[in-house]
Amino acid sequence: MGFLPEDVFDLCLARAKDLMGSEKYNSWLSTASFRSFSDGVFTIGLDSEIRANFVTHNYKNNLEELLREVTGDPDVSVVFTHVPETLSLGVVNSSRNEFFSNFLKPGYVFDRFVQGPNNRIAFATAFSVAYQMGHSSSNPLFIYGGVGLGKTHLIQAIAHHVKHHRRDKTFLYISTEQFVTNYIAAMDPNKNKFKAVENFKNQFRNSHYLILDDIQFFSKKEGSQDIFFQIFNDLYLRGRQIVITSDRPPHEIKEVEERLISRFQSGMIVKIDPPLLETRVAILNQKLKDENLQLDEKVLFYLAETVTSNVRQLEGAVNLIAANIRIQNLVPDIDNVRGIITEYLGASSRRLNASSITSAVAESFSVNPGALKGKKRKRDILVPRQVSMLLIRELTDLSLEEIGDFFERDHSTVLNAIKRIKLMMEDSGSFKRNILDIKNSLLG
Repeated sequence: MGFLPEDVFDLCLARAKDLMGSEKYNSWLSTASFRSFSDGVFTIGLDSEIRANFVTHNYKNNLEELLREVTGDPDVSVVFTHVPETLSLGVVNSSRNEFFSNFLKPGYVFDRFVQGPNNRIAFATAFSVAYQMGHSSSNPLFIYGGVGLGKTHLIQAIAHHVKHHRRDKTFLYISTEQFVTNYIAAMDPNKNKFKAVENFKNQFRNSHYLILDDIQFFSKKEGSQDIFFQIFNDLYLRGRQIVITSDRPPHEIKEVEERLISRFQSGMIVKIDPPLLETRVAILNQKLKDENLQLDEKVLFYLAETVTSNVRQLEGAVNLIAANIRIQNLVPDIDNVRGIITEYLGASSRRLNASSITSAVAESFSVNPGALKGKKRKRDILVPRQVSMLLIRELTDLSLEEIGDFFERDHSTVLNAIKRIKLMMEDSGSFKRNILDIKNSLLG
């Protein structure tokens, strides 16, 4: 193979997203990462056993076809592995660094976190917690924000700091999904249930830092919520630091016990917003430096102005450009990069039109899409109709007049609808979150 296998895999992932669609891709392959290539076999890591098994049974053949197409080698194959996300220090010893090398991402440290107005408070709070655990004003530390904005980077940076600079402390880092999976395993009827559950709880009791990612996955899982409540109280009363991430603020997490929500609200709650243009440029410059790439300033700003959803999407765009340069000797001028990014944004960019946006809004509000173009002015129809107008205006190039034509209304009605929805978003955090969720789903 005359090119880097990790570049091949990045290219295949981009094509897989286009073929599968964003929803399926985000559910099963968005966490996939290259591990190794040896004797014609790509080893790919996924963040949970559930995903590894599902992808093996449902997408292995498709990915192998893509890999063979890109490499030109008909014999390459792929295997999927699950690397546990649980980190537990135990006794400090000489092999400590080796123990951790397989879990934490080396780049997820404080020095490599690009700060901007969107994340500065979250960074400062995480940095403070890393140096001083269990302070009442920031325990627990609850960080929330959309997908790919840097929450995992910050909490892994805390773990890196403990690893390198607080050698007398221990931590445990785990995704909520893995927490639930491990707890279910402990409840296996074929085991001594009391002993297994106690062993499960003891994994957490010895930690100075408990770092839990994506707490929203506790929704509807009453048993897991109950055991976590016990663990939380035990650690909190002993002055141990608890760090939690979520895609939304505590009060908007559905079907989680009120006593847990109250615990989450008792410490420091900080939000990470999408990066502004200047921050996106800084992120791109850092990633280009990592890839040893240089792009014309016009191309750089095109990327920063086009790829706006999150940091992960920005980094993915650079990975894809780098792969095309190395594999296909592509010249990274504005026309070629524009073509790559159009394909990268792929299904999402092609489906963003008035009809598709209206359908997505109707589905979210559980109404008939056809009703949004009708004459009814009941609130259950009026609000999603106005939301559709706002999102069409933001996500397409249609003018107010063109949007009005789509809904058989004049442009002044569209303008007033957009203003009204913006006011409603300012007045209600949960309403704003619902609109952003729809928008993010459309952007993929």
